[in-house]
Amino acid sequence: MIATNAEAAPNVSQIENWDGPGGQHWVAEAERYDRMTRSFGAQIIEAAAPRPGERVLDVGCGNGAVALAVSDLVAPSGSVTGLDISGPMLAYARRRAEAAGIASVSFCKGDAQVYPLPQASFDAVVSRFGVMFFDDPVAAFANIGRALRPGGRLVFTCWRDLMVNDWLMVPAAAALQHVPMPDLGQPGAPGPFSLADPERVDQVLRDAAFAQIVTEEVVRPMPMGSSADDVLAFMRGTEMAQVLMTGVDPGTAERAWTAIKAALQAHAEPGGITLAGTAWLVAARRAG
Repeated sequence: MIATNAEAAPNVSQIENWDGPGGQHWVAEAERYDRMTRSFGAQIIEAAAPRPGERVLDVGCGNGAVALAVSDLVAPSGSVTGLDISGPMLAYARRRAEAAGIASVSFCKGDAQVYPLPQASFDAVVSRFGVMFFDDPVAAFANIGRALRPGGRLVFTCWRDLMVNDWLMVPAAAALQHVPMPDLGQPGAPGPFSLADPERVDQVLRDAAFAQIVTEEVVRPMPMGSSADDVLAFMRGTEMAQVLMTGVDPGTAERAWTAIKAALQAHAEPGGITLAGTAWLVAARRAG
């Protein structure tokens, strides 16, 4: 039987984005994204409870913030491996580790759905918003699970539905007064909200041979920036902006951006603009 393109090369569109402009944007805004998601990473680390001497895998490690934080907890004899498809983000993560003098963290480029991870080698796997982009999530989590020792821990965050995430809905609702509703694709398609349904998360993990699955809602403040102008400049480079403004004439787009700025300004405080993010904190163990 001849393999199809999807079978031969899964997650092609995600790799093209994250290894290209998407990853470059996240590197350019690394400090902002770290501030926005830091509290979610802290929740993951608390739930995973890495201990000295353990080996931990960070899936979709991005710019390396969680991997570097975990390295402090598994020191001095433990190690952390960060895995991601984004060359730009991995390069940035390596520079951060080198600047901090951390030798116990290594970073590998690869797709967790198919990457040949060493079997039964890790005590824990963590991921901060890095597991929602797989063409075949069951295959991906099964591959990740095989890398865990029996009884090993998996802890990750994934976004809840778009409608309960103010950090996206506040600007999007303002923009939609002027631009048409974009096609968001089929429910469950690879993307930020593919695991928004907790029943789907549970089924995917069970099909991938995980057990003791616990899903908890986590709502955290996300510091977006110092002012409406600062956040607006950031948002112009996001994937959300590309989705909303594709095919929109310049005049209409600028009216939408003006509306977004006004919506952001309504949330301005002396310390800047903070919007809420809502996610699932998921914990499970490898069966067997």
